[in-house]
Amino acid sequence: MSETKNVAKKEQSQVATFNSNLLKQAGGSLNKKSSDDYQIPYLNIIMKGSPQLKKGDEKHIEGAEEGMVFNTVTKQLYKNLTVLPVYYKRSYVEWKLVRKQATAPIAEYSISEYEQMKREGKIVRDENNKDRIVGGDTYVENTASHFVIVVEEDGSWNQAIIKMKASQLKKSRTWNSIMSNQRRKDGNEIYQPKDFARSYSLSTKYEENDVGDWYGWVISQGLWIDEIKNPNLQKIWEVAIRFEKAIHQGEVSGAEEDYSDNATATPSGNSAEADSDLPF
Repeated sequence: MSETKNVAKKEQSQVATFNSNLLKQAGGSLNKKSSDDYQIPYLNIIMKGSPQLKKGDEKHIEGAEEGMVFNTVTKQLYKNLTVLPVYYKRSYVEWKLVRKQATAPIAEYSISEYEQMKREGKIVRDENNKDRIVGGDTYVENTASHFVIVVEEDGSWNQAIIKMKASQLKKSRTWNSIMSNQRRKDGNEIYQPKDFARSYSLSTKYEENDVGDWYGWVISQGLWIDEIKNPNLQKIWEVAIRFEKAIHQGEVSGAEEDYSDNATATPSGNSAEADSDLPF
């Protein structure tokens, strides 16, 4: 009986231990663009008119409601979730319009590629404040991509990507500012750990302007990773390090996007190209 208690006590001690020195040893976060090798699902917000709400639609998700977040691959639903931010990049995504509705992304350009295209006159701003590709029916959209690890309540974890556009870019910039200013203290030493050394709580809220209404992201600073009560913290930390390196080396990309999963939230009476302040 005493032997069983000792084993249980030892296992509990092992679960609770996290070496905080790993935060220092890992160094600062890497941030560089990547290419395609393996695919990561997106975390999208369910909007008014999203197919996830429509019974009978092949993309319908049972229990889905406006404002919920869903995983585009597993279809798991969230009202709020905890994430560790692993990597960030900003790019310009090219979309094709068919009957004034975007269909699917055509190409992705780096910031330098976008600026070069503007200098060469290949991109012009139209009357709707959209950046159009000259001579075609496509446009490019400034897009922030946050690669994260979702920490599930059951102790498991998943990799995912959150894309923010238009009005949501302000939230992306705020999130980046918070991450760039986070510090840890070890005695008299103050250092900057990895971005994923701290968790963030994500949820959504109703937003509106003169053009329409939608649900936008709410991002709140959470616990340091070594403060989270999760039996798999060591594994999650190691996965985060590998995930970051894989993205940095160009071995990670998002799953194939379907515009209708994330952009059918156009306000009633407005086309998908109606206003640059809309988050889609």
